[in-house]
Amino acid sequence: MANNKDALNEAAWGLSKSMQATNQAIAGSAVAAQERNAKFVQGVIENGVEVLKSHVESTQALMQELVENPGKAQGAYQVLAESVVAAQERNMKFAQSFLQTSTETLKKHVDSSRALMQELAEQSRHQQEAFQVLTHGIVDAYLDLFFSAPLSYYGQTLDTVESIAWQGVDTTQKIVRQGLEVVQKAVRPEKSAARAATQ
Repeated sequence: MANNKDALNEAAWGLSKSMQATNQAIAGSAVAAQERNAKFVQGVIENGVEVLKSHVESTQALMQELVENPGKAQGAYQVLAESVVAAQERNMKFAQSFLQTSTETLKKHVDSSRALMQELAEQSRHQQEAFQVLTHGIVDAYLDLFFSAPLSYYGQTLDTVESIAWQGVDTTQKIVRQGLEVVQKAVRPEKSAARAATQ
């Protein structure tokens, strides 16, 4: 009984620890995902701001060139063409950076989700084992309570009835012996008187 109780306590403790580990794994995964998302968004915003700054600087340089040299239309077109090419290059680098960062972030999310699923599967296995131990303990306790206890009670009742019966037999034997002794004592004086009369 003590071993069963210890096993049940150990199973309950294991179940509690497994549930705690599951909750910690889920919370840790959620926090890590939020951190990755925040870094991703921050990187996109910083890169976007840099691209916009570059566009503004290019546009300002172009405007300054046009203001300073209004008669040089061909030079302005050259500066404009270079500005457009540079803007396209910056936009491509921004798009590539965005795709690379988002791909890396998604890969980390997938890896994290896979690790979380493995942890949850492991904790689920621990929880199932603990539930099995608890279930067996409850079934054993139920069987003890509803089958062993009545049988034990009936066994004790039979032992008590048997003891009472033996006491009754002992009492009856004592009464019979005492009755025989009384009869023998009563018969002895008559036998003694009958012997004396015949002598």
